Amino acid sequence: MPRPPDQPDVVAVTGASGRIGREIVRLLDRPGRTLRLIDTDLPASTADGPWGDLSDRVELHRASIEDAPAIRAALAGASGVVHLAALSSERPWADILRVNIDGTQKVLEAARLGGARNVLLASSIHAVGFVDAASAATTEVLVARPDTYYGVSKAALEALGSVYADRYGLGVVSARICQFGAEPATGRALARWLSPGDLARLIEATLRLDDGAHHIVWGVSANAPDAFDLSAGRAIGYEPQDDAFAVAFARDGAASPLAPTSAPLDDPIGGEFTDDEHPLGSTF
Repeated sequence: MPRPPDQPDVVAVTGASGRIGREIVRLLDRPGRTLRLIDTDLPASTADGPWGDLSDRVELHRASIEDAPAIRAALAGASGVVHLAALSSERPWADILRVNIDGTQKVLEAARLGGARNVLLASSIHAVGFVDAASAATTEVLVARPDTYYGVSKAALEALGSVYADRYGLGVVSARICQFGAEPATGRALARWLSPGDLARLIEATLRLDDGAHHIVWGVSANAPDAFDLSAGRAIGYEPQDDAFAVAFARDGAASPLAPTSAPLDDPIGGEFTDDEHPLGSTF
């Protein structure tokens, strides 16, 4: 359902001070929009924060996604929500359950009660870590095959997004983020890069949705050699513009490690997280 014409453009970002939030918040700042930045660790003012120059259309809310009343207050009146807050790597099950799964449910419930129309959920490649590389390149939406408890939490996040879309008409995008960074790494990581600019484009595509449905898409830039099927993202208006190979070549020239760029086709895309060296629940 489209946002009513009289509803203010208020975009709330959970985990705004985190590794991803500090890169993309400034890219979401625009005239006519209020950014509501939510985290447990926030500066006294935006001038002291990690986001660079921001307009005065910014609100800071110190709140934990584990605290239902606090997160409901923080999301009240938000038209769109970008949910980044989470434990970002493998942890013992009790921690994953408390923060990543229960916390996501609290965010979606608060978004619904607060009147949000659209939500982007930060999922992960680890929700499908046991899928082979060939399937990732040729399948529009992969069935969940998580490689860790962390991956299970992202599969659960996607399931929660689905039920809130179907029950309440929220427009939800679960973005399976692969390797986010200001610049691409090297070797196989090139094919998995998601640039800040492209994540911002994916968020804007989410905020424009008017179908009240759930979509699972790859959080990946337009990297050669097409290691991921990006058709689901393009179907909702996400058109990535950055290419890790072009960036790496401009940065490193002839020294740029353009190959190998992806795992062998029969290898799981979760890589080392699928092997015995990374047991479930270990913080590695």
